[in-house]
Parts: sequence; structure tokens; C-alpha cells
Amino acid sequence: MKYLPSGFVVFLVGVTLTSFSTVIVALRYYCRYFLMGSMGLSDHFMLAALLMTWGNTVINYYQYQTSRAFHPSQFRFPDRREHIKTALFGTLITWWIYRITYIISLTLAKLSILFFYRAIASRTNFRRIVHGTIIFLTLSTLAITIGNIFQCEHPPDAWSTAQFFSQFEKPGERGKNGRRVGKCYSPTTLYVISAAVNLFTDVVILLLPIPTLLSLRVPISKRLALVAIFSVGIMAIVASCVRMWIMALWAESLGNNSKFGADLLLWGQVEVNAGITSASVPFLRLLFRKRRDRKEKMVSDKEKLVGGAPHQGPQQPGRLVVPDHQRTCSENKPLELNSLQFFDFGGVGGHADTDDPEKESRSPIWKPFITVPASLSSSHRDSSGSVTMVDVQGARVNRSRTPTARIRSESHIVTV
Repeated sequence: MKYLPSGFVVFLVGVTLTSFSTVIVALRYYCRYFLMGSMGLSDHFMLAALLMTWGNTVINYYQYQTSRAFHPSQFRFPDRREHIKTALFGTLITWWIYRITYIISLTLAKLSILFFYRAIASRTNFRRIVHGTIIFLTLSTLAITIGNIFQCEHPPDAWSTAQFFSQFEKPGERGKNGRRVGKCYSPTTLYVISAAVNLFTDVVILLLPIPTLLSLRVPISKRLALVAIFSVGIMAIVASCVRMWIMALWAESLGNNSKFGADLLLWGQVEVNAGITSASVPFLRLLFRKRRDRKEKMVSDKEKLVGGAPHQGPQQPGRLVVPDHQRTCSENKPLELNSLQFFDFGGVGGHADTDDPEKESRSPIWKPFITVPASLSSSHRDSSGSVTMVDVQGARVNRSRTPTARIRSESHIVTV
């Protein structure tokens, strides 16, 4: 049975996952721009992460094309080195570039999530934690990137074939014929530190919103649903753990570098795309909400055609009874804010002014995940329960209504 080369499998998986991520990010932009009417840094960071991931996929392709031209056993035979020098140069430089672009793509996806947290944060402590995480993530990425760039004292030595072959020569033969011997450190330690920092920040980002979500003043079912949506990010953590385990195997020896290199690249693609997808999926909830709104509009239109709700009783001859505060299509839409906030008043934890019953009855607002039903965001029907009588010829008869109530009733006049 013939199997596909492992490098080609990495490329296929990368194209498939990144294409799926592209669709998800495109739908996210559609929801944010057309349905919400607002864009932010979090969206642009995610787009940059996606573009960088496509770059990683192209690099994976060239890693496969160059590494297939030689076998590690040829490194020890000087007479064979000349034939594989070009392919080896391509492998060395693509790996050097990949180490930099990989960590940057991960960081951009995480910054997208953190800037979204920053936009919806209402508590000072939560914002401070988010800002601290952003600073830590940025500085650690900068340090790891600089470490990858300056792996050698003379950076071009990192992709020099002569310097690479020198590690297979006997100690007494190095530096002969006036050839300079490069000084490069083993990148294994940096790789392990990078993987550990990556896993740590993944866990922090996943856990950051959980306490706030659980403290929301909404039904427990909605709270658990929000926690489940945000917990989709656990896929990235699983991929990060698997990749860290493979990296430990990869770093054991030069032979393992060749044996587990494809697995390392494969799980790198899974990790980055899992982060992009899990961070963008929550925004797609707006698509399903739009479908629900269309169904509510159809129901509302049917109620208008029959002339009101069934409980209003029989109509008087020549008159049409209109409900006092029948919700229109526009009122069925969830209330949205221009800025993303958890709560109307005081933030999380019930710091609202409890002396005001109107404030006390309102639900927390968190666009786009938590919306306020129209029955809570609109004016309440008065206790009298009176209705407006509309004459067929257009004459109106208002009973026991205030001027405000009359204005509201006029907005519901049905022309016969």
C-alpha cells in the first residue's frame, strides 16, 4: 500500500484547515460589519493572523519540496554534500523563517481575543488583567522572535550550508583552509521555552472570561451556553499540548529532527487554525439570530393582519380594537449598543442602583452574545390595561390615557 509523503500531508492539512479558517473569518467580518455595524482591532488582528497562517502554509510547501531532495544520512559523506547543497539551503532558510512567522501568527490570534476582552470589559480589575496579559504576551513574543533571529552570532550562519556541514566534521578538521567557524546555540531550549509560554498564555486566555460569564445576571442556561461557546478554545490548548510532546521527541537527536519534523509542522497548523476558528465562531451566532428575527417578523405580520391579539375580546361594530402595546417588528429585535459592555449600570456583581426599580429590572447587555429582550428594553404597559378604540372612519377614542400613552397608541393605528 502506497502512502502519501508526510511533508505533502502537512501541506494538504494546512491548506484544508486554513481554507476553513478563511471562511470562518470571512463570516466573522460579515457579521461584524453588516449585522453589527462595528469593527475593531480584534477583527484586524485576526485577519493578520489568518494571512500569516497562509504564509506558514506556503512555507510548509517549500519545506516539503526542499527536504525531499536529500536524506540525513548523506550529511556525513563529503562527496555527496555538493549535490544536496541547494536543497539543504532551502530547507534551512524555510525553517528559520517558519520559526519566526509561526510564533507571530499565534500571537496575533491571541491578541485578537485579548483586545475583544478589553472591548467588553466593564470591571477595572478585569481590564487590568487583560492589559497585563497583552503586555506579557507582546514582550515574550518579542524576546522569542529576537532569539530566533539571532540564533547565531552572525545571523546568516543559521541558513549557511557550510556551517551546517561543519557539525559533522571531526573537531581537528574544523576551521581548516581559513574557513570561519560559526557560533550558534542549540535552539532546542528556546523551542521548549516558547512552547511552555504558548501553552501558559492559552490557558490564561481561556480562563479569563469564565468568572465574569458565570456572574452574569441571566438564566443559568444562558450562562452555561456562553461558557461553552468560549470553551471552544480548548481545542487550541489540546493541539498545543500534543505539539509540545512531539517537540520533546523531536529535540532528542538529529535523527528525530527528521523523523518528527513533519508531525511538528502538522500540529503547528492545527494549533494556529484552532485558535483562529475558536476565537471567531462566537461571532457567527449573529447569523442564527438574524434567521430567528425573520421568523418573529412573519409571526408579527400575521398578528397585524388579524387585527390584534386574541385575548382582546370581540370588537364593537364599526370599530377596530388595537392592543395597547403590541410589539412591532422593530421592537422584536434585540437591543444593541454601539460599544461592547457587560452591563448597563455599574458592571459585574450587581453594583447597579437598586433603588431604581426600572434599572433593577433590566438585564445585562453584552453585544453580540447577550441581548436584552424587547419586553425588558421597551416601555412597560400600564396597570390599567386600557386599549385604544379606533373608528373605521379614522376617529380615535382614548380611554384613561396619559399624553405619552396616546402617542404610543397612535403608532399602532391600523388603517382599514
